[in-house]
Amino acid sequence: MEEIATSVFRLIGNVISEIILGTFVYWLGWPLVKLATLGKYPRRDWRENSREEVYVACVGVLAFAIVIMAFLGQLGL
Repeated sequence: MEEIATSVFRLIGNVISEIILGTFVYWLGWPLVKLATLGKYPRRDWRENSREEVYVACVGVLAFAIVIMAFLGQLGL
């Protein structure tokens, strides 16, 4: 029974993380990367599981973290 519950929770976690990280964070980072590289990157579509997709998602996470920190007054500006 415990293995079934673990598998169900793992599946739910994977689906949620794919929705959040795979879409929201990628699309948050995509215009920033396009702007910073003057349209050169990312070269591929976003669902090709490429290294560029991971980099763009990382930029999105960084941008999201900075916005949240600014909203909470943690940047010291």
